[in-house]
Amino acid sequence: MGIQISPLPGGIGAEIHGIDLKAPSHDDRRAIYQAYLDHRIIALRGQDGLTTDNVMDASRILGPELEPHVFTRYHHPDTPLLMVLSNRVDTAGNEKGLKDAGSFWHSDVSYKEIPAKATMLYALEVPDVGGNTLFCDMAAAYEGLPDAMKARLNGLQAVHNYAHTPREIFKTGEVTPPPDCVHPVIRTNPENGCKSIYINPSYTVRIKGMPIEESDALKDEIFAHCQNGAYCMSYGWRVGDVVAWDNAASMHAATTDKLDPTKHRTIWRTIISGEGKPA
Repeated sequence: MGIQISPLPGGIGAEIHGIDLKAPSHDDRRAIYQAYLDHRIIALRGQDGLTTDNVMDASRILGPELEPHVFTRYHHPDTPLLMVLSNRVDTAGNEKGLKDAGSFWHSDVSYKEIPAKATMLYALEVPDVGGNTLFCDMAAAYEGLPDAMKARLNGLQAVHNYAHTPREIFKTGEVTPPPDCVHPVIRTNPENGCKSIYINPSYTVRIKGMPIEESDALKDEIFAHCQNGAYCMSYGWRVGDVVAWDNAASMHAATTDKLDPTKHRTIWRTIISGEGKPA
C-alpha cells in the first residue's frame, strides 16, 4: 500500500500509515518530516514494541539534537534523553514517572531562549477511558485571525517564564526556572514560511512594552480565539501510538489531572531541541 497520510479527527493534524519505526527507510523519514511540516501534529499508530533507541531515532527525524527534561527524577533509567510519564507507583509507593506533565495549555520549553522544536510521545500503556491529550493548531488559528488583528500582532514580542503558572515544584525548589526570555508573538517557520501564534496561557507573562491591563486583555482575546473549538482536538491514545508536534505552531494540554487513579497510563517522551532563536 505504501505510505498514506490521512487527517486526524476534526481535520487537525495527520495520521501517517505504512511506516514501521523499528526500521524507517530514508523515504519513510522524509515522508514523516514533510508531514510534520505540513500538518504540525502527526501520529503513527500500531508501533508496538519500540525500544528506547527506536524512539530516540524516530525523534531525530524531526531534529538532530534531543535534550533532557528538567525533571531529572523522571528520566528513563537507560537515558536522560527520554522521560517517563506515568501514574503508576511501585510497591513502596514511589512514582514510576511524572503523573501530570501539564494539564494546562502550553508550548513545551517556550520559557527558554532557544525553545524546543518538537516533542514526541510513545504510548506503552493507556486507559480504556480518559488520559487524552488536547491540541490546538496555532498556525490555523493565526490564519483565522481578522486582518486587523494580524496587523496588530505583527512585530510584537512576548515575555515567557516557566514559573508564570504556579506549581509545587517551584515552591519546593526542585526546579529553578530560567530567567525571563522574549519571543515574537507571531513566529514564521523558515522552512515553509508558515506563520503561527506563539504565546500560551501557561508560560507567556505579558506582551512586551504594553501596560499589563492591555497585555492581559490582548492575551485573553487571542486565547479565546484559539480555543473556540475550530482549531482544537482531543487525541485518544492507543497502545503503540507515536505522536509528535511542532512546538512553534501548536500548544497542548494533558488531561491526566482528571484521570481515574486506577486507570494507568505510561508514555515515553522526548524533546527535540530548537535549532536557533525564534524568528
